[in-house]
Amino acid sequence: MKKIRKVAVLGSGVMGSQIAAHCVNAGLEVLLLDLKSDDPKRPNKIVEESIKKIQNLKPAPFGLLKFASRIQVGNFEDDFGQLKEADWICEVIIERMDIKKEMMSRLDSIRSPRTIVSSNTSGLPISEISSDCSKDFKEHFLGTHFFNPPRYMKLLEIIPTESTSEKVISHMKRFSEKVLGKGVVLCKDTPNFVANRIGVFSMASIMPHFFEGNFRVEEIDALTGTLTGYSKSATFRTGDIVGLDVMAHVSRNIHPLIQEDEMKDVFNLPEKFGEMISEGRLGNKTGQGFYKKVQTEKGREFHVLNPETLDYEPQNEINNEVISEAKSIRKKTDRLKFLSFHESEVGSFVWETQRDLLLYAANRVPEISDSIESIDRAMKWGFNWEMGPFERWDALGVQTVVERLTSEERKIPVLISELKNAGFNSFYKDGKVFDPVTKTMVDQTPNAEGELTVAEVRASSHPFFENDSAALLDMGDGIALFEFKTKNATLGFELVKSLENCLASVEKHFKALVISHDGDNFAYGANLIEAVQAVQSGKFEDVVAAVTNFQRTAIKLKYASFPVVAAPFGRTLGGGTEFVLYSDRVVAHHELYMGLVEVGVGLIPAGGGTTELLKRAMNKLESEADPIPFIKEVFKTIGLAKVSDSAFRAKELGFLRDEDLIIMNRNLQLALAKKEALSMVVSGYQPPAKEEVLVLGEKVLGILKTMLYVMHEAKFATDYDKVVSGRVANVLSGGDLSEPQIVSEDYLFKLEREAILECFNDKGTHARIEHMLKAGKPLRN
Repeated sequence: MKKIRKVAVLGSGVMGSQIAAHCVNAGLEVLLLDLKSDDPKRPNKIVEESIKKIQNLKPAPFGLLKFASRIQVGNFEDDFGQLKEADWICEVIIERMDIKKEMMSRLDSIRSPRTIVSSNTSGLPISEISSDCSKDFKEHFLGTHFFNPPRYMKLLEIIPTESTSEKVISHMKRFSEKVLGKGVVLCKDTPNFVANRIGVFSMASIMPHFFEGNFRVEEIDALTGTLTGYSKSATFRTGDIVGLDVMAHVSRNIHPLIQEDEMKDVFNLPEKFGEMISEGRLGNKTGQGFYKKVQTEKGREFHVLNPETLDYEPQNEINNEVISEAKSIRKKTDRLKFLSFHESEVGSFVWETQRDLLLYAANRVPEISDSIESIDRAMKWGFNWEMGPFERWDALGVQTVVERLTSEERKIPVLISELKNAGFNSFYKDGKVFDPVTKTMVDQTPNAEGELTVAEVRASSHPFFENDSAALLDMGDGIALFEFKTKNATLGFELVKSLENCLASVEKHFKALVISHDGDNFAYGANLIEAVQAVQSGKFEDVVAAVTNFQRTAIKLKYASFPVVAAPFGRTLGGGTEFVLYSDRVVAHHELYMGLVEVGVGLIPAGGGTTELLKRAMNKLESEADPIPFIKEVFKTIGLAKVSDSAFRAKELGFLRDEDLIIMNRNLQLALAKKEALSMVVSGYQPPAKEEVLVLGEKVLGILKTMLYVMHEAKFATDYDKVVSGRVANVLSGGDLSEPQIVSEDYLFKLEREAILECFNDKGTHARIEHMLKAGKPLRN
């Protein structure tokens, strides 16, 4: 198959323009076409305005705003001939069969052999779209269903037709996983495919409990969020985010297409919901849906819909003993089981919603998919559920659920009978999953071809070292893996000490080290609770030891005799950023939200972060360049606690270097990190030589303090911001030196250490840390 480098996206609406943006993020050449404008001076006005519009979207579709200029624009009249050069043509025009079929006919007459064509749709029959096209076209044609927003939503449903070549299917799957970073689910050509079929059903089945039941918006969202293995946005927040009109459209369109569906009437949404749509209450896009942001005396609050009056009212605090007890249960499967079988109104609600979901999903096999894994993954990747429907069957216990269904005189799905007749009581067990086709347990497939996870590394051998906070694992081929195990990957005293000790073990027994784990975020920084407890108990020497140990570990990371590769992802804050800064190479996931955010809690980056950013800034200098602008940028990065919104932005901020790698698919990150570590070993890795640093002393200190004064006067910096950032300025200037000097790295580390210990002795810092721990946001003191 032809390598996909040039992508043409047809249709520049909300989805089309964002798909184009995501392809640009992935490094592809992109042509975006739409209708020709009536403006003779701007024939491409429609596309140009679309690109301009998405640049203001939050979250941002582009990895860097300047990437927008990389999209080549055109229109269907003047530029259609350019499609001959495309390797993949992705059609994202209006959801009308006649218009899509007409577009396919035009493409059939112009596309080059081997060019793949896809129609992006959320529910139109894929086979019909290409029904009038040539044999070769049909072999290279399939459906795609990106989820909105395409950059952030992992799921991509790929829908082959009976005519689609197997080579095209496998090629598009690999390309979508490796280049676009997607989690691919192959779907049958059935109404709404997999994720929307199950997801919209689930949301629709919950609505009567609100409009006709006794539960409020905030109560249902509390019970259908992470507490029961759904997404953080739960039911009604998800609806508001997606758009209630979208949900209404999907439900209305699917009903006549699924006449054999035993629960099709669930898609007939409540009358009151229809009233919401007709009144323009469409969710976030119109400012009101199930939630509405209002200005009150206390500030901005989210009020909730009253189902009877359709007015909005303040949320009630949820004081339910059953919910409180469930929150204390750490394991999500145990929480779900506890709530589903609890004899209470809450328990009845959770059971009924779970029961309907479990039955519906089981009855959709083999209609929408022959794969249990695919259905579960579609829900986790497309709706951000923590557990798919068949994982829920297992969590509640297949036999237990069957017994309760029988007691309620509910019909047991054929799939469940087949599972039990084959001698199995769960869909997943010991790395295997039930296959509805062969009626056997088969090996689970990786989330992406070439995937490597920490769980797999653990399964292959016993940990070389392990305690409650960290582990050192053997990845094979002489590569070690240091795994964070703490909650939220906070960097407590024990974890940092463990890393220091493990470096000595790697020196003796391995060739290289990778730092990563399987969590959702790489690191949230220092464990503030430990620091507060040490200060309050009068054990300030513990704080001094922790700071000193962190610095010593950072230095050992950098100057180890073996290569160290960090694989950060998600939130990578504070000390987590410093570990990355002191690694030899970084393999970063594209979705990297990285920053030195210590000033927000009244501290400064003192694990080498301030020193390393200063060194990187000074290394940018040419012989006669003025260093002050570079130092000012570092000062703003630290003082304003800037956090990257992509790995590309992390490079701009100096957190990543040009040679560091960016990967789109998190599932492939660890494998690439290991490969990079091996490559450095084979290349004859040598640790870097210790460098001295030019500092400018009083000259730059005065400039930075002037910046602080201006920011303070303009109310951008608070009184205590001025104090903390002044300490950052002191380190960046090299202290109170009268003349520029060359100083050692150890000298700057000493300044960092002195500055952060001053912070820990300051009541302003104590107030900030305590407020962060209680309120979860910075104190502006």
